[in-house]
Amino acid sequence: MRGGMGGWGQIGGLPGQIRYHEPVDAKSRRRCGCGCRRRATHRGMANGVCLTMGCDLSMRRWVKEPNRD
Repeated sequence: MRGGMGGWGQIGGLPGQIRYHEPVDAKSRRRCGCGCRRRATHRGMANGVCLTMGCDLSMRRWVKEPNRD
């Protein structure tokens, strides 16, 4: 896996960690925070830790943006 497995599932969101997104179960989901008013269908992850949730488009944007220091 890109970025290594050190500290996997313990600490997420540090600079240099690889961001990715994956789908959420179809159970009750909250609304997306980007303003589209749709369901949050994906979760944003880093190092095996869920950091945020949103629609597919917002999570794709979140993955592409650089980590903020």
